[in-house]
Amino acid sequence: MDRQSFEQALKTGLLNDTAQPDPFFSCFKTLNDFEEQEATWLVPGWIPDGQITLLASDGGVGKTSLWVNLISALSAGKRCILDPPEMTREPLKTAFLTTEDSVSKMLKRKLRLAGADMANILTPDFTADREGALRSLKFGSQDMERFIRHFKPSLCVFDPVQGFVPPDINMGSRNAMRDCMAPLIALGEETGCTFLVVCHTNKRKGAWGRDRIADSADLWDVSRSVLMAGYTEEQDVRYLSNEKNNYAELHETLLFSIDGDGQVHKEGTSWKRDREFMQEAAENISAPKRDDCKAWILNTLDNAGGAMPTKDLEHDAQAAGYSTRTLRRAKDELKAAGQVKYFQTGSAKDKVWHIQKAERKAFTELPPDTPTPWTNE
Repeated sequence: MDRQSFEQALKTGLLNDTAQPDPFFSCFKTLNDFEEQEATWLVPGWIPDGQITLLASDGGVGKTSLWVNLISALSAGKRCILDPPEMTREPLKTAFLTTEDSVSKMLKRKLRLAGADMANILTPDFTADREGALRSLKFGSQDMERFIRHFKPSLCVFDPVQGFVPPDINMGSRNAMRDCMAPLIALGEETGCTFLVVCHTNKRKGAWGRDRIADSADLWDVSRSVLMAGYTEEQDVRYLSNEKNNYAELHETLLFSIDGDGQVHKEGTSWKRDREFMQEAAENISAPKRDDCKAWILNTLDNAGGAMPTKDLEHDAQAAGYSTRTLRRAKDELKAAGQVKYFQTGSAKDKVWHIQKAERKAFTELPPDTPTPWTNE
C-alpha cells in the first residue's frame, strides 16, 4: 500500500491487519512509549554524555591544553581538572581530530606528560592520507558516521570546528550549523559518544558569552553545555566558565594556569562569568593605563641595568598594580616600536627569557661653530 492509499484507509477506517505500516507514521509515538531517563555525565556537571559540548576562547588561552588534560584522564581512568575530588572512572576509549596542531611534534608529548594511555586514544593521520580518503571526514558525512560507529569512542574532540564543516556550509548563515550538526546530535544519542567541539571567539568590543562565538552563534544553540575560557587579571591565571548548561545548574568557574610543558593546574574557583571577566579586561586595557605601564617598564629596565628576566618583570608589574593583560599589551607596543627586545639564556631545558631595553643609536655632538639654518639670520 502506498502512502496515499494508507492515508485514505486511515480516514475511512478501512485499514486492516494486512496493511503494511508506513515508515513515516511509525516514527510517531505516544509518551507512554518513551523511557524517562536522567541525564548522565562524562564529566559531572560539565560535560553531558552523548551530547555536544562547546569549548571557546581566544587563541593562546589554552583550549588545547584543556582538552589534552580531559582526554588523558579519560584514557587512563584518572581524574581530570574538572572532576570532583571523589571522582573515579574506568579507562575509556577516546578520539580527537585536529587540523591545527601536529600530533607527532606537539600533541603526543603533551598527552604523554599528562599521563595519557596512548592505546586508548585514536586520531586520524592526516599527513599519511595521500589519496584524500580523509577529506570527506566532515560533520554529517557518511565517513564521519562510519568512524564513530566503528571505533565507538566515549569522547571525540574536534579542534577547530571549521576544519570539519562541509565546504558548502556557510557558517554565518542562520540555522546552517543547526542542520550541519544535527546528524552529530543523533549519532551521540545512538552511540553514547560525547562530542567536544572547539572554536575561536571573535574580537568584537563589548561582546561576551553567546555574542563572542566566532563565525556561527548556532554552535551555542546546538550545544548542551558551553565552556568559555579567557584570561583573568591575576598573573598567569585563566578562567573556564560554564556559560550554558541544559541538564544542570551552571558550574562554578574554574581558575587555572598552564606550565611550561602545556599542562593545566587548578588555581581555584570563582562565581564570575565570562561577562565579568570581559568587562574587567575592557576597563584595564585603556590607553592611559597602557601608556603608564610602558613608561614603568622602561624605567624598571633602566634600574635593572637595561635587562631582566621576563618573569621578574611580570612579578614586579603585579606588585605595581598592573594587570597581566595591560602588561602584555604594553610590552607588545614597546617591542613593535623597537624600544625593547627579547633574548634567552640557559640550555634548551632550562632556558630563561629576558626583556632588554633596546639601545638608542649613538650620536656625535657637533662643534659650537657648526653652521645651522639660522646662522645668517
